[in-house]
Amino acid sequence: MKISIINIFLMLCFVGCQAQNTTSEQEKLKNLNKEKIITEKNNTKQIENIPQIPFETLEIAGHKVDIQNPSIKVIGNILVLPGWDFPRTDWCNKSELCKKALAKGYRLIMPEMSRSVYSADFYAETIADWKKYPNKKWVVKDLIPSLQKEKNIFLKKDKNFVLGLSTGGRGVALLCLALPDIWTASASLSGDFDQSVMPNDRLMIGYYGSFQKFKERWIGEDNAVTQAKNFKTPIYLGHSKQDNIVPLNQTQIFYEALKKNHPKLKIKLNLVDGGHDYKYWNSEVDNMLNFFAEF
Repeated sequence: MKISIINIFLMLCFVGCQAQNTTSEQEKLKNLNKEKIITEKNNTKQIENIPQIPFETLEIAGHKVDIQNPSIKVIGNILVLPGWDFPRTDWCNKSELCKKALAKGYRLIMPEMSRSVYSADFYAETIADWKKYPNKKWVVKDLIPSLQKEKNIFLKKDKNFVLGLSTGGRGVALLCLALPDIWTASASLSGDFDQSVMPNDRLMIGYYGSFQKFKERWIGEDNAVTQAKNFKTPIYLGHSKQDNIVPLNQTQIFYEALKKNHPKLKIKLNLVDGGHDYKYWNSEVDNMLNFFAEF
């Protein structure tokens, strides 16, 4: 049977289109990554002379958690939250947080959050690949209860703190709202707290669906600003003025909402020059630990 040149051309076009379709979903996920690739590369440099400290790794409901204990008496526990798609080891490898916190006597708990925005739930509109990552429900229903039962960590009688950066900073606020009786104080850097003022944010769309169709998801339980009236935990808020990933006004509007609703609550705001990177986040380590020391 003879095959014309036109038929061969059409067959090649079909094969090409099929290959393009198989990669379109991968490209969609890549483009939804809020932490830009260039920013990721700028954040990969490790701080020199950071000692490798032994740690215990647990698996809780399918997700890994590292625990580092100080060599001196434990004075408190710190839940350390990473940013979007950052490894749980980043805080230790790229800042002086772990070295300084352990030296003061803090126990560090570092969960692998992967591509989490600390959402209360997953939805039909949530990108399927993201549903395998932990969310706020996992922290509240699995992580904290398991550590309380198996390790006597995060008991209500203890000094318990939570800190995070970027989406982890958002997680700090949402966990303070979800577990107000657990935390002694908190610290959030470069966080985003009111997604409703960023209705075109592709990361949030990837979790909640469009703002126009699912407004309640955007302004409800997972919106720290609209829930500010229920906030009870002292908090340190930091943000760099030149942040090109999370707008500076996200921290400003959260701070203003907290001060309006809780004028007597201990809240500290620190806005300084810097970017969305570990150079800035490392510069805040002493400030956060000093804030915790007040409690």
